[in-house]
Amino acid sequence: MASLRSKFYSRILRRTFRERGFGEGVEGLERVRSGEDRSLILSLISKPPAAGDTTEINGNYAEWIGNPQAEYTLLYLHGGGYIMGGPETHRSMVRTLCQYANVRALLLDYRLAPENPFPAAVDDAEAAYDWLVARGVAPEKMFVAGDSAGGGLSLALMLQLKAHDKIQPKAAALLSPWTDLTASGESAKTRAERDPMIDINRMPEAVDFYCNGHPADDPLISPVFADLSGLAPLFVQVGTEEVLFDDATRLVTRATQAGTPAELQVWDDMPHVHQIAFRLVPEGRQALKDIARYFNQHK
Repeated sequence: MASLRSKFYSRILRRTFRERGFGEGVEGLERVRSGEDRSLILSLISKPPAAGDTTEINGNYAEWIGNPQAEYTLLYLHGGGYIMGGPETHRSMVRTLCQYANVRALLLDYRLAPENPFPAAVDDAEAAYDWLVARGVAPEKMFVAGDSAGGGLSLALMLQLKAHDKIQPKAAALLSPWTDLTASGESAKTRAERDPMIDINRMPEAVDFYCNGHPADDPLISPVFADLSGLAPLFVQVGTEEVLFDDATRLVTRATQAGTPAELQVWDDMPHVHQIAFRLVPEGRQALKDIARYFNQHK
């Protein structure tokens, strides 16, 4: 049974994202990124801590989080539909995950659409991975993780690594991954009203911004359609109230069929990426601890 705090959080999400809504088009997107809507969104996940050590990778900002002496490194790719989000929105959650797993993390501020559509984000993720390897981080000492669009991007990164004959990371954790931008999963219909956060009717705008004319079923855009063999082991978390529920379940099924180890963890009554509200929602804290457990099992 969901905690009272998680139910309260889901009500806040519905009022903020579904009932209140945000502006449409580029103008609406700018409000979410930098205006009053941004402040409202940040208030849902608590005030983020100040940035720590920063760096630049091919012109993209990135932050180091966690213990610099940790043996293992996590490359974290944030969510936000490929059109918003960044270190500020995810810093707090990633820092807590680092503490639980005893890893250090590189939180990448990859380029966003519509200004930089596909394949910019994929290129940036691969460049960050290569940057870490070039600086002495061995792939067998590296984890990859991401939420929502960042989960799909994590998969796209691993597909690119395979295509370019590069070594896979040790393992990957995907939080409510967006793996099917065609929205062909049944949950996109059957859970459209249940999802307190994602309005399926608004999703095509983000898809158009990101795809920019590329087919949405391109495996690097929608990795659920890719050849999933030869990838690092996957740990996938998803909530039962998500329109992206089938993005996660089909991914795990197809990865397993392709011979890639994949573990699915379903969170009853949880909304999209509930982990980000870990300070309020006890299920969010436990989900992060479970990711840490998975990483520790692969050390």
